[in-house]
Amino acid sequence: MARAARAKTKRQSKPARKNAATAVEAPVKTRKRNRPEYGSDAVAELLSRYGFEYAFLNPGSSYRGLQDSLVNYNANQTPKVVLGLHEDVVVALAQGYATASGKPALCILHNLVGLLHGAMGVFNLYCAGQPALILGGSGPSDIDLRGSVDYLHSANTQGEVVRSIVKWDDEATTVDGVLDSIVRGYKIANTGPKGPVYIAFDSGLQEQELDKPITVHDIDQSQFQAPPPPAARDDVVDQAADMLMKARYPLIIGGRLGYAPDATKPIKALVELLGAAYRDDRTFVCMPTAHKQNLTGARDVLGKADVILAIDCADVRAALGGYRGKDWQAYKTADSSRPKVIDLSLNEMADRTWHRVGGAMPDTALQVLADPMTGLEQLIAAVRKKRRSTKAFADRAARRVRSIARDKAALVKAQDALLKKRWDENPISPQRMVAELWAQVRRKPWYLTLRNHRSWPEGVWKFDGAGQYMGHSSGGGLGHGPGASVGAAFACRSDGRFPLGIIGDGDFLMGMSAVWTAVHYKVPLLLVINNNTSWYNDEEHQFNVAKMRGRPPENAYIGTTTRDPEVDLAKVSEAHGATVWGPITEPGDLKRTFASAVKCVEDGGVAVVDVRTSNL
Repeated sequence: MARAARAKTKRQSKPARKNAATAVEAPVKTRKRNRPEYGSDAVAELLSRYGFEYAFLNPGSSYRGLQDSLVNYNANQTPKVVLGLHEDVVVALAQGYATASGKPALCILHNLVGLLHGAMGVFNLYCAGQPALILGGSGPSDIDLRGSVDYLHSANTQGEVVRSIVKWDDEATTVDGVLDSIVRGYKIANTGPKGPVYIAFDSGLQEQELDKPITVHDIDQSQFQAPPPPAARDDVVDQAADMLMKARYPLIIGGRLGYAPDATKPIKALVELLGAAYRDDRTFVCMPTAHKQNLTGARDVLGKADVILAIDCADVRAALGGYRGKDWQAYKTADSSRPKVIDLSLNEMADRTWHRVGGAMPDTALQVLADPMTGLEQLIAAVRKKRRSTKAFADRAARRVRSIARDKAALVKAQDALLKKRWDENPISPQRMVAELWAQVRRKPWYLTLRNHRSWPEGVWKFDGAGQYMGHSSGGGLGHGPGASVGAAFACRSDGRFPLGIIGDGDFLMGMSAVWTAVHYKVPLLLVINNNTSWYNDEEHQFNVAKMRGRPPENAYIGTTTRDPEVDLAKVSEAHGATVWGPITEPGDLKRTFASAVKCVEDGGVAVVDVRTSNL
């Protein structure tokens, strides 16, 4: 027994060979087979044909056959195995990668137990509309192959766990069936509105030895590709253009198009053609911060608008500020004084069978049902055509732009004044922290993976437009941020961007094991922890409820704060292998600290900076 234990320790202590370019483990003694020998080999070959760069996973016996095929049949190339330390983190890695790369992601979950752990991440993926192929080990369905743990860990039709939060799921009973499920699922995931699919792969099928050659799909054939994005009817586009051009004060709100770098040019073109005001939906960025018609952060812009175009907003009612008080219910009766809302999206094609994602019924005067980018291009063409035949419009639009520009100048002045006012606060203000970080990265090809949207100081960070910010988790699940940031950093490493995120302490505490994944695979990343030692959103809720009930609001800290003791997040991150700074408590230390952290990332490291901040 002692000799066996020593031998095991010796095997584990041997350092793994790694590919220098990607830091993934390089398996030994592999050779490319002429054809798949096991069911899992065939699936691994199909995944390779799709060009998946990474397979994000946490290991499990239910897909031991598939993992062997990825490593020893595919030689850990296309896709490369990436280990996450919790299934929720694994799915967040996939979401971050899909968002930052613009490509569908692949992740693998262990049987029922792994799927249950990762379900919150799946919900986030679904709400974000990001395409992902989620494979789950299952079974084995053959009782002769099933052990006691398999009864505990598997289920009949395992996909029922996430059926309401994926676009499609399947659990085929043959190897050929699994291959067909993957090509169908890939197509569905990438057809708008995009989202995740879940496919269970029986462990018995994975380990089934193939007694004859099996045909793996030629994925270049058109039937295996997503169809062209749908366009709107011409008469509907014409009506939308008329409404916007006749408006006294048109407003455009940009939503999920913020994921795509090529969205800024057409949105900017439409804003300028119409002489419209613009604002971002709260968790997205589509337009340059400095653009003279961008009034993101202005409180009164919604009240001025008489026609509003919401482009791909996940919750149109929320984008219109419609859940404040009880007046939002006024939409139930006709009122010509309300702004006319145009919803350009595929929202009505999304599944609504179980959850309430998408919010309340939006107060829309016109729905333009189309792929947002396609519909946007259609609308631009229609407005350009109408402008040529409406001579007075150009002068009217120019006058409105001058008025909007004055409002923009006033907004910038107010934002600058607030930054100056809060510059020397201690605890450190979010304004100071964001400004100091921006100063260090502004000339780099940065990609912002996270920001605290409730305390985000609009106007301080200067965005060039879409494709520079990953956005919120979308499903609201805490613990998403670290994994999503690391997933995005994998994509950024491929194209030379500088990834960084500003993350709340609660979010970080729940998913901090993702730091190990970044360090292990040598994925450069900067994480700045906006640490107020509180789940402050909930502390504020408790404060408000106590005041409403005439009870002591001083007790709001109970059950909502992480003090006595305060968690040393820098030390914990260092234990995961990161280079750390903090806690930073003095505003004057931010500049020097951030400069050092940026240098660390430029040198290929993972940097974590813990900053003690005020609540808002």
